[in-house]
Amino acid sequence: MSIIGKYLNLAPMIMPSKGSGFSFFGFGSSKTITVDNAMQHTTVFACNRVIAETLGSIALEVFKTTDKGKEKATEHPLFNILKLQPNPLMTSVMWREMIVQDLNTRGNHYSQIIRNRLGEVIALYPLKSASMEVVLDENTKIHYIYKVGSKTYEVEAKDILHIRGLPSTDGIKGLSPIEYNRRAIQLSDTAQEFGINFFEKGANGTGAFIIPSELSETSYNRLKKDITDKYAGINNSGKPLLLEGGLKFERFTIPNNDSQFLETRKYQKEDIASIFRVPMHMINSLENATFSNIEHQSLEFVQFTMLPWIKRIEQALTTSLLSTIEQELYSIKFNVDTLLRGDFKTRTEGYRALLSNGVMNINEVRALENLNGIGPNGDEYRVQLNTTAVGETNDNTKN
Repeated sequence: MSIIGKYLNLAPMIMPSKGSGFSFFGFGSSKTITVDNAMQHTTVFACNRVIAETLGSIALEVFKTTDKGKEKATEHPLFNILKLQPNPLMTSVMWREMIVQDLNTRGNHYSQIIRNRLGEVIALYPLKSASMEVVLDENTKIHYIYKVGSKTYEVEAKDILHIRGLPSTDGIKGLSPIEYNRRAIQLSDTAQEFGINFFEKGANGTGAFIIPSELSETSYNRLKKDITDKYAGINNSGKPLLLEGGLKFERFTIPNNDSQFLETRKYQKEDIASIFRVPMHMINSLENATFSNIEHQSLEFVQFTMLPWIKRIEQALTTSLLSTIEQELYSIKFNVDTLLRGDFKTRTEGYRALLSNGVMNINEVRALENLNGIGPNGDEYRVQLNTTAVGETNDNTKN
């Protein structure tokens, strides 16, 4: 039974949960971090966005192995589904961004595979990860159980595209980065709430009022009301206190900088970025950035952050969407060249070296730059004539 025919749930709702957190500088958090509300944290959101948008911007295509090598299999039914539109409701970019969102929050992504009578894939619909249960029976066969309200649907494994993040010990499901790093995100979120509370309340009322004599209950309540109405809150920040009856105000606020508030915020931002392996300059933290190290870190981001995701997703798509026979002829690949192109000068120098050594031809280089070929002559591979084998120079000189 098709889940999509009964129910379509494209994305989990981001709803804040209620709960109590631990104390930070005497200020308790008003919520407990969950998978659903973690995206409300700025650093978590920024890291997810960087990875999701990067993966969404890379071309995803089906390739066919031929006598000349690999070429785009534009005739394959999956080609336009993966490259342009997996289902009528979303583009390929949106679908791939949802995959990353699921993997970075819950550690698992599920899409239902819709096939025609010939067994060809005609659509891929994302399912809500929180509603999916994965069961391994005694015959080591995986069953997928999808819950929608009071209804439960069992879907065969062949009809589910299951992409796992870092695998759990049983290998059936992936680990949730949010669940395993909840306390680190909780600490950062609490510090953020502390800062909001500090600036909303303002600094004028942080101190002690010294009264020379005891006030009556009426005078006390009037003083308390005047201070709250006239001086509390950020809108009243900067107003001078008007005191009467010998009342004195002495400030004892510890400045945020002295209490290492800013340092804590910075450290927690770095701590969360390390969970997702995102360089700090990519989430707008440029304190220690230079032109040279940003370029190097960007390359490391491609190699150590994006490539593991790319390989993980490529293999899941290949094994789930292509039959065993098709896998001998076809492959599903991301075009990572777009991430490694570099600036124009660097690309030009690289192309020149590849052309002069016969590694690439002119038409292949033009294709990488989205330019049309120059005809049959552009398919020829060329090498420089003024090069010779080691040891031949002395022999030619003697002759």
